[in-house]
Amino acid sequence: MKINIRRILSAFAVIAVASCGYLDVVPPEQPDLDDMMVDEATTTKMLYSCYSYAQNYASMQLSINLDMRADEYVTPQEWENYGSRVQWGAITPSSINGDNGYVWKIWYDGIGYCNLFLKLIDERNPQLNPNLREQFICEAKFLKAYYHLRLLSLFGPIPIVDKFIDSNTPKSEFPGRSHFDYCVKYICDLFDEAAEGLPVSYANSSFYGRATSVACKAMKARALVLAASPLWNGSFPDRAWKNIAYETPGYGKELVSHEFDSQKWEKARNAMEEAVNAAEAAGAELFSLEDSETLRENQKIGLPVIPGLGSDAEAEAFRKQVVLMRYVMCSSPNDGNTETVWGFVVPGGIDVNSTFMASLPHWVLKNDTGANVGGWGGLSPTLYTVEHFFTQNGFLPEDDPSFWPESEYHTSAGLTNPDITKINVRREPRYYAAISFDGDEYSTKIAAGNPLYCEMRNNTKTGYDAAIWGTRNYVVTGWLNKKWVHPNFQYTGTGWSNNYASCKTPFPIVRLAEMYLSLAECEAQCGNEAEAIVYMNKVRKRAGITPWTEALLAEKNKTALQAVMEERFVECYLEGYRYYDLRRYLQGRERLSSGSWKGLNAVQTSPSFASFNEVVDISQPFSWNDRMFLLPVSNNEVYSNPNMVQAPGY
Repeated sequence: MKINIRRILSAFAVIAVASCGYLDVVPPEQPDLDDMMVDEATTTKMLYSCYSYAQNYASMQLSINLDMRADEYVTPQEWENYGSRVQWGAITPSSINGDNGYVWKIWYDGIGYCNLFLKLIDERNPQLNPNLREQFICEAKFLKAYYHLRLLSLFGPIPIVDKFIDSNTPKSEFPGRSHFDYCVKYICDLFDEAAEGLPVSYANSSFYGRATSVACKAMKARALVLAASPLWNGSFPDRAWKNIAYETPGYGKELVSHEFDSQKWEKARNAMEEAVNAAEAAGAELFSLEDSETLRENQKIGLPVIPGLGSDAEAEAFRKQVVLMRYVMCSSPNDGNTETVWGFVVPGGIDVNSTFMASLPHWVLKNDTGANVGGWGGLSPTLYTVEHFFTQNGFLPEDDPSFWPESEYHTSAGLTNPDITKINVRREPRYYAAISFDGDEYSTKIAAGNPLYCEMRNNTKTGYDAAIWGTRNYVVTGWLNKKWVHPNFQYTGTGWSNNYASCKTPFPIVRLAEMYLSLAECEAQCGNEAEAIVYMNKVRKRAGITPWTEALLAEKNKTALQAVMEERFVECYLEGYRYYDLRRYLQGRERLSSGSWKGLNAVQTSPSFASFNEVVDISQPFSWNDRMFLLPVSNNEVYSNPNMVQAPGY
């Protein structure tokens, strides 16, 4: 099941605008517009253009390079993408001037195009079935709410652009930032309006990715969770930040509420519960071991080698659980996976700067021309990430008395391959599904149908050697990522051929497991620990680890909220939530300051075992300043709009 929006866009391209300013978000009245909104076909094409701002290359690359970039992983400093610049505190108002790939412009362009669509469908009244007309209007409203929410999440209080604004509008009438709570209400109301006219799901599989009423409820709940979180619920660090000229109705020049309101968590809980119930009623389920095994057998994928496991039935069950957790992000409804509530296929091919290619080791095999075939080998989980996946018992290593002491983490586990260290043994299934290490079987079929084992100290294989691989393709921390890499992906050995196209799956914007954990977070914040445990355990059970009980939480001296956020780190690793979770809970200084970034001593050629397994600070200019709770807008935007104020600290 996949949406075919991109194919249609090629015949109905979005018209660009040449001037600066975020209100230049709609194409001017040009002859091209005469072909729009003529009939059902052209109206549908224009609607799909509204979707394009969520799916275009720059927007999706931001999800990969920015949303996914907190303390979970690093990439080689030479890549210097948006994500790295966020980690270094290097995105400034001047550095983004004129950058059309910056999402402020992309998503305001999307809002403007949605407003144009709504304007034209009203004015031109194309011949449409009344029900279809209502659905199209609601899809445009959904997208407009979605783009506003994406902007709100990154930039805080934002200008609300609710209707088509003529390009000749005087600057004095440009909207400035509205109060955060006002923005949240506007977005939630728009999702509610959209939900009224949208289907629960689509029978036509080619419509995968289009808005549904369930997606509306899920995104509304996400907005309310954001609003209830400490950053926006009484703890915003800059109490002096406010508008200078522009006033929000009912709020004056204030931009942020500085008093805690417990009712915000109650509203978020109720909305998330409604969204979860709607998703389940629509058929959403956590991807199951049964469906995973059917898929694995159909694709003839062997069970992975897990260090330290035997060959009995319990070990086999564990290996199957690992494959299940690899498939969660790499399978579609056609594969029996109905866990994604809303998502779409990532645009681009294998040559784009994707998580997939960034994760693959740079040496997989030699092809028939004698060239080394592989990925970029640079998406490197941090030591913090490695230490915050759970043990095989379902606890953090530091909380599991049966796990190795910290002083032994980076010593040999004494297995057949002595390079495998203790930190990489006795871990839970999600660890082996997501994290690769020295001696690990990266994938069972990747090398022309054969397994690939990582050799992190071997400079001619997975290891570092600038003379062979250049200065851009190297493992920074000693660990590589496996999440998002399809278990069936393989190079063929013929030319540069691979089966990447058949391994592309929908990118989940809303996933049921994350919704369960968000609801658990809300329950915990509302004091309902028993209910929080129920939703946490849905995720833990599927992951194959010990369920929580209130007694077990007490034994580990944890609150339900602590346990939820730890679970969220593991289950939602590399899905783009950590960036926001750290900011929502004001943990930037604690987790993202310069001294927090550590890995192994992997950036050296052919190191010894002891040298490679030395814990070191990652050599990059990491920095945290409280201004980094929000992204800046460009200086051009501030200068062109007399009602706009910059984010604090920039």
